[in-house]
Amino acid sequence: MTFEELQAQLNQYTEQQQLLLNVTHQIAGSLGLDETIPHILGGVQRAIQADGVRLLLTEGNASRQAYAIGPQAEAMAEADAQVLDLVSAHGEIEISSDDVRSNALFLPAPLVSLIAVPLVAHQTQHGLLWAGFSAPHTFGDAERAFLSILAGQAAIAIANARSFESARRRREWLAAVLASTPDPVLVVDRELCLQLVNPPAQALFAAPDEDVIGQPLDQVVRVPGLLALFREGDQPEAPQMMEYTAENGQAYSPRVSTVETESGQMAGWVLVLRDISHFKRLNDSMSNFLSTVSHDMRSPLTFMKGYLDMLGMIGTLNDKQVEFVDKIAVGVVQMSDMVEKVLEAGKLDPVTGSYELLREPCDVVEIIEKMVIGLVEPANKKPLEFTWTIDPDIPMLNVDRAMLSSAFTNLAENAIKYTPEGGSVHVHVGISSDELLFQVTDNGYGISRENQDKLFKRNVRIHRKEWKRVKGSGLGLFIVKNVAQRHGGDAWVDSVEGEGSTFYLSIPLEGPNLVGGGARGT
Repeated sequence: MTFEELQAQLNQYTEQQQLLLNVTHQIAGSLGLDETIPHILGGVQRAIQADGVRLLLTEGNASRQAYAIGPQAEAMAEADAQVLDLVSAHGEIEISSDDVRSNALFLPAPLVSLIAVPLVAHQTQHGLLWAGFSAPHTFGDAERAFLSILAGQAAIAIANARSFESARRRREWLAAVLASTPDPVLVVDRELCLQLVNPPAQALFAAPDEDVIGQPLDQVVRVPGLLALFREGDQPEAPQMMEYTAENGQAYSPRVSTVETESGQMAGWVLVLRDISHFKRLNDSMSNFLSTVSHDMRSPLTFMKGYLDMLGMIGTLNDKQVEFVDKIAVGVVQMSDMVEKVLEAGKLDPVTGSYELLREPCDVVEIIEKMVIGLVEPANKKPLEFTWTIDPDIPMLNVDRAMLSSAFTNLAENAIKYTPEGGSVHVHVGISSDELLFQVTDNGYGISRENQDKLFKRNVRIHRKEWKRVKGSGLGLFIVKNVAQRHGGDAWVDSVEGEGSTFYLSIPLEGPNLVGGGARGT
């Protein structure tokens, strides 16, 4: 090899290394494909002295986009499909023998040699790079290594660009969806810095006109209750703020959920503030309507009950008249009971109700004794065996007398109504685990597990043919649970179908339930 040939080979090697270095810098600088690929193609053409170089970007097995350079590059386009098929089937290919035309009949004239390398990154083929020559060309190891490295660099650049473009499109779609969503939405990362804020959220929190992305959450949202949701949002049973009323008077139901990556790692939180102002107005209107109607029904029911009681004063009633009067009286009592339950349920509703407990020192034993004595006659009339026991040393409690009495009565009345004739109902009151525990046990038909889960919800009645004639509003147990919860306790049921049920109501013997709010009263 002459000195000139050696010098030319050295210059070619130096140019190849400089090209690889430049491509690496461009990829690291995140330049777009339209800037990086022409530079790659020009360097390949100069480095291996090709008459044309093409780079094909593929989607599946089809060519999607092509870049080209060199005098023969456009003519090479007709062979793209055949070269792509060969590379997809065999990987890197070369055609460089003296009898090239018989081995590459698909090559357009005057090309006689080619080399094609797949562009593979992250185990995915993103396209191919191929070069054509007008004269037979023998490829050396240095050229193969150069093209292999350059193809790898190009594949990485393409994969990065595609990932960036896909992420950009997803972000634009998400931003468009959030912008069209009327509810305020904020997304923060693990450091509680804002990543996405839609226009309704910017308006709600009076965010500045400049870009708030990247700013700490507490610089935009200055509501302690909402900020607390983010601190507790990654806890599976973290308490959620039920309602947030903004300065503009709108009511929102805030919900915080975690944002996870495809691998399942927690990346941040998303806050959605559902505008419930309309629903609150509807609920308020319905509650006011029910309250007004219920109050207005009290007067005529009272008149009806009063005149029924006075019917005997105007003369002796015959047996048929007595029967009719009794049935009317039962209907009036049922209607009055329903009206009272509707009013109580409306006041105690956790969403629409505004009732505040009227606490006062109460003798719980006295409340229960009055309640059970009043139920003896209905139990005997059915007939049922109705018994009760009260443990000694039941303390005085600071509770809402009317509401607690209503809850006790609802539980005992239900047992009497739904237990078949000849059955038994037992009421027991005692102290268990520093709680007042009121329980009603019957040997009726029992309740399935499925129905037990929904029994304490509003307007829920369990349908069973044996209870077809039993009248009810589906509000009694809803009232029981809400009375218990407002006193810091709870209500639940244990039941086995065919054996009977035991309903429980617990009131903690602590805090505001104690007379004086401190030590237990006596």
